Amino acid sequence: MKKIKHIFNNHGDLLGFAGSTLCALHCSALPLLLAMGMLSGFEWMESHWVEYAFFISAVSIAGYTILRSYLQHRKPLALIVACAGFVLFLIGVVQHNHAEIGLTTVGGVLIAIAHIINWREQRFSHQSEVNSQPVFSK
Repeated sequence: MKKIKHIFNNHGDLLGFAGSTLCALHCSALPLLLAMGMLSGFEWMESHWVEYAFFISAVSIAGYTILRSYLQHRKPLALIVACAGFVLFLIGVVQHNHAEIGLTTVGGVLIAIAHIINWREQRFSHQSEVNSQPVFSK
């Protein structure tokens, strides 16, 4: 349990970025590969429960890491980008038409970008805290 907490505290954005990127690749490449017949035995990957699983995992990981970091550095850009990604992704999942692929892909990419922004903000706020501490103590 301590190991899992350490992973989320120190590598949550990396985990979220990897998951969101995998989600975006799934949303964009899988329909093309299925249509070409290259993954003929993997029709189950195009089912909506897989998309809901991606959405729930993205909201869980990004919600935890980005919100926790926002409470420390108070810079809302990552939170705004993540929320826009969630909205687009959810609209794409709920709609079952041609716009689904584009909306879910863009949503996943935005969530991945939000993790990069959050990682940078957290890193820079941590560096500024280290730099603002006095070098010599009495």
